[in-house]
Amino acid sequence: MLRKLNNIIVIIFVVLSALILQFGKTFKVEAMILGVGLIAVIAVNHYFVKAHEKELQEKLEEVERKSKKKDTESEDKMAQIIASIPSALVYINQRGEFDVSNKKFNSILNVEALNVYDSRIDTNFRQMLLDAFLNEKQFIRQEVFDDVNYQVLSIPMLKKGRYNGCMIILQDITRLLEGEKMQKQFIANASHELKTPIASIKGMSEVLNRSDFDDEETSKEFLARIQIESARLEQIVEDLLLQSKLMENKLHLEKTEFNLRQFFEGLIYEKRRELHMANIEVILNCPSDVMIVGDHFRLSQVFINLFNNAINYAANESIKIDCNISRKNWNIRFCDTGAGIDESVIPHIFERFYRADAARERYSGSTGLGLAISKAIIEAHGGHIQVESELGKGTCFEVQLDPSETLH
Repeated sequence: MLRKLNNIIVIIFVVLSALILQFGKTFKVEAMILGVGLIAVIAVNHYFVKAHEKELQEKLEEVERKSKKKDTESEDKMAQIIASIPSALVYINQRGEFDVSNKKFNSILNVEALNVYDSRIDTNFRQMLLDAFLNEKQFIRQEVFDDVNYQVLSIPMLKKGRYNGCMIILQDITRLLEGEKMQKQFIANASHELKTPIASIKGMSEVLNRSDFDDEETSKEFLARIQIESARLEQIVEDLLLQSKLMENKLHLEKTEFNLRQFFEGLIYEKRRELHMANIEVILNCPSDVMIVGDHFRLSQVFINLFNNAINYAANESIKIDCNISRKNWNIRFCDTGAGIDESVIPHIFERFYRADAARERYSGSTGLGLAISKAIIEAHGGHIQVESELGKGTCFEVQLDPSETLH
């Protein structure tokens, strides 16, 4: 606006200057005053124009500073977002350079490479990067780098319809694949465990239902065996259902306070016949006033299972139960001086359906889920269970409970 006004004043000044030259001799003083006034107006106008231009320049600079600050903040936020993404991520520009990447990707890359052509990059990883960059097409596939399973997603980036590099995301799916593998193994093992008693019941019932079968002694034996196998089948189903609830954290714990020594004394009395037949001595180190809080029924399952395991492997030996109860820790140890467990077996001891001695445990009626269930019950109480063993010297199972967790 001021610039337009200035232009108008200049035009007026030119016109008046012409008039002064024309009539200057007649109106000398008036013309001089008019000229000086006009010059003053022009000078003042020029000053305001300059001031306005300066103000405008300062505003433009302020807008530019704010814009740069906003861009910097946006870049920082984007960098933070990219850095916080748990999956490895990289943007490869149209020249094949690693334009943007996060720490996870850099750790997999493991070299100070600037682009996909760097020969220092691991061969398989480099080939994947080249495939993604050069093919200019989206793909999803599984790759293994350094024994880690990844799902690789490549996304081509376009700018004005032209290829402008690609974005690569690598998601670690190792645990997912392991879970699928464990699930398949579990289904296979469960099917096998269920198949054994079903086959026995089916075979014996077919014999009993034959029209020419007439053996009373065999009939009684088969009926007794069918009853045993049916009970075992029922136990497997119950254990499977319990294991499922424990895995999904759907098991409700009825916590009460109970005397630990009284429980173990009752257990030893209940198992007195098996202990006598196996010639096993039991040593109980548990104060008479020891009280703990937990689901009595579920913890009983754990302690009975550990005690039964000790009986199975400690014939002609001894079993020692120690209770170390304090305000901070509740530790219960079951130790036997039996055959012990091979070192290669220990990492698998708490796996579902795993048996160190399949023949013995199947004969004893074990479902192969006892230790897996025991571990899950203890963990549901906020504790953990561990095992130490040495061949020929015996085995110790230790249950550790945290009173502060158990009382909740």
